[in-house]
Amino acid sequence: MSDVVNSPDYGVLSTGFSRMRLPEIRQAIIDSLQSKTQLTFETRPDSITGQFIDVFAERETVVWELAQAVYHAMYPISAFGVNLDHAVSFAGVTRLFALQSLAWVNFYGVQNSVIPTGTIVRSETSRENFLLQTDLIIDANNTGDITVSVDTAVTGNTYSISLVKSGEPTVIASYVAILGDTNVIIANHLSPLLVSANYSIVQDAHTIRIYRVDGIGFQVNRSVGISVLEFGTTGLVMAENYGELEIPIDSITQIVTTRDGLKRVNNVTPGQSGRQTETDDQLRMRYVNGVYRLGAATLNAIRANLEQNILGLMSVSVYENKNDFVDNDGREPHCIEVVAYGGDPQAIGNEIFRVKAAGIATFGSITVDVTDSAGYTHAISFNRPVPVYVWVMVSVNKYNEETFPANGDTFIAEIIAKTGNEFGVGKDIITQRFYGPIYSQVSGIGSVIIMTAVTISPDTVPAPGEYTLGNKNIAVRELSRFATDRISVAVS
Repeated sequence: MSDVVNSPDYGVLSTGFSRMRLPEIRQAIIDSLQSKTQLTFETRPDSITGQFIDVFAERETVVWELAQAVYHAMYPISAFGVNLDHAVSFAGVTRLFALQSLAWVNFYGVQNSVIPTGTIVRSETSRENFLLQTDLIIDANNTGDITVSVDTAVTGNTYSISLVKSGEPTVIASYVAILGDTNVIIANHLSPLLVSANYSIVQDAHTIRIYRVDGIGFQVNRSVGISVLEFGTTGLVMAENYGELEIPIDSITQIVTTRDGLKRVNNVTPGQSGRQTETDDQLRMRYVNGVYRLGAATLNAIRANLEQNILGLMSVSVYENKNDFVDNDGREPHCIEVVAYGGDPQAIGNEIFRVKAAGIATFGSITVDVTDSAGYTHAISFNRPVPVYVWVMVSVNKYNEETFPANGDTFIAEIIAKTGNEFGVGKDIITQRFYGPIYSQVSGIGSVIIMTAVTISPDTVPAPGEYTLGNKNIAVRELSRFATDRISVAVS
């Protein structure tokens, strides 16, 4: 490559890679020819010898550019595409590829009805189809949602309901009816006794609805005088398409594939959004923490391993309480708390047990049993984040010396939704973080004002006075969710 292979000015130097450019290569070829031939010849580009020199100089330029590209492909900070995948793999980090959205859906119907894999249900909000992932049998002894009724009120009779789940304490509610009791009064006594960390209870007159939001089935034992009105067994469904998708509570309610014995479907917990393939920039940002996955026991290492190894995990935060007393967030002494959005509960529990420090307890409302290499069983707990829904009001003043896109308002809403959904579990809403992506991707903007409001339901529309400037605090067990239909953009 000319006579500069050993030059102190080009190649791999202590300051990095220095590439020789076309003019320098051309001059080096000329100097080399004249030095070795001791001849003076024409070097103008329009001369015969000059054209020969230019041909070889251009070919050598390509070689230098290739050498520079190979050099930069070795490092995460400068590599792109598959080369970046290879570069980060030395630290055990791999790119997160696109995933479909997932949701736990209750299938209600006739006892012992078989719902086969591939049964299609649909979200009434997004119109997305979801496919059942495994065969399901509707079974009152393995229910995720059940409604019972106190039918009669007989003085002296004992009315009882027990909720049984392997690996968890049995929840028992019992009441002896006295003179003057009605079925509504009996239900009023029973329902508060059923309230626990793992079960949600809704009473309506003499009926009691009991359901779980973690996708884990349970059994209901009941006494004489209490009947079952409806029950549903929980199945995992997956969206047909890849990418982000908001799945609110009570949104997957339509049956596309009819089955004998299947009456209705519903999701009692928000689904976990899918994702697009991780971009190069996102991979570089995660690589900084991803190197911790080679370790264990530390908060960074636990988080990095969960992010890399749990399929469907969208966001996770890890906290600890190293004190001898319960902390301000309710964590027990000397424990860790994992708050995970997405991912299979059993897989999350297995990974927490694999990387947590020995002798350290885990904290959370969801508990799974993990068996170690010696055959002993360990109860591993973690939490799911509570979604809070963010409403955004944007005012844009155009800059007349640039062109504002015809669909600029829609584009801005999409940018805000995408940026906001990347904040993660327990992360505050930092309004300033929206401005950079907006200004860098949308031209013709003179100024932007962003105001936000937060609700606990996606259907609760905030009043205009609830929108405020500045940041919004998000609790450690909350997850802010953004959607374009909750973002209004006014352009003037």
